Amino acid sequence: MKQILFILALVCAVLATAQTPYMMDTATIVIGDQTTLTISDSTRFLSSQRLSQGPIVVVEQHIDTFATKGERQMQQRNVLTCFDTGIFTLHLTEQDSVRLVVLDMQGVDTASAEIRDIASIMREPYTFWEIARWILLVLVVAAAAWYAVRRYRRRTPPPAVVEPQEEKRREPADISALRDIEALRQRQLWQQGKVKEYHTELTDILRRYLEEAYAIRSTEMTSDETLDAFSATRAYSVDAATLLRQILRTADMVKFAKSEPQPYEHDRSMTNAIDFIRLTAPVRSEASSQPLNDNKQ
Repeated sequence: MKQILFILALVCAVLATAQTPYMMDTATIVIGDQTTLTISDSTRFLSSQRLSQGPIVVVEQHIDTFATKGERQMQQRNVLTCFDTGIFTLHLTEQDSVRLVVLDMQGVDTASAEIRDIASIMREPYTFWEIARWILLVLVVAAAAWYAVRRYRRRTPPPAVVEPQEEKRREPADISALRDIEALRQRQLWQQGKVKEYHTELTDILRRYLEEAYAIRSTEMTSDETLDAFSATRAYSVDAATLLRQILRTADMVKFAKSEPQPYEHDRSMTNAIDFIRLTAPVRSEASSQPLNDNKQ
C-alpha cells in the first residue's frame, strides 16, 4: 500500500511541476524529515504563514538570485517539514496546489511504545589531563605571585632603625647662617653688578635664621612684620633690632625702589648680619655645643 501511495505522489508531482512554477525536491518524506519547495515565479512568492497549513510547517525560507541567459531571476526556497503521517494537499493559489506524502518510520510502533520522562544530563567523569591542567595553572599563578613579591621586597629596602642616642644632631641655626653668609661673601655678587641678588640672598639667610632659632616665619612676612615679631622674642635688644632694621631696609630699597647703595653699604649689611647673628645666637648647653671649624680666612 505504501509503494502505491509513493508512486501516485510522484506522478502528481511530475504533472504539477510540468505546468506550474512550483517544484519540490521530493513529494514523499518520513515524518519529521524535510523537503524544499522552490517557487521560480517572483510574482507568486508566498509568506511562511501562508505556506504553513495544517501539520505542514515552514522551517526556513529564503530567496536566491541567479542569472539565466543574461537576465537576472529570483526564486524562493521554502524548507517544509511535517510531524503527522498521511497525504496532505498544500494549497498555493486557488488553482495551484502540491501534495506531500508523509510516511511513518518503519520498525517503530508508536501505539505501544512506552512514554518516558526526559533523561537527565549525564556528567562525564573528569579525566587525568583535565585535573592536571588545573593543577598546573594554579602552580603557575602561585609561582608568578611568589616571584612578584620577592622582586618587590628586593627593590624596597627595609626601613633603617636609628637608635635615639645615635640620631644625628641638627646643626645650630647660628652656625648654619654664618656658614651661608661666608659662602655668599666668597661669591662676590655685588662686585659683579648683581646687587639685587646679593641683598636678596643676604636677607633670606637672616629670615631662615629667625625661623629656625625663634620660630618667626619671616619668609612670609614683610620687613616691618619681621621687626615686630623679633621684638617679642627673648633675644630682642635695641642694638640687635637696629642691625636687623638696617639690613632689611637696605634690601627693600634695592629690591623695590631700585636704589643703588654705595659699596661700603654692601659690606656694612654683611657685617651687621654677622653681628646680629652672634648677638642673638641661642645659648647652647655644653653637651650640645660642638665647636665647628672656622673656614674664614
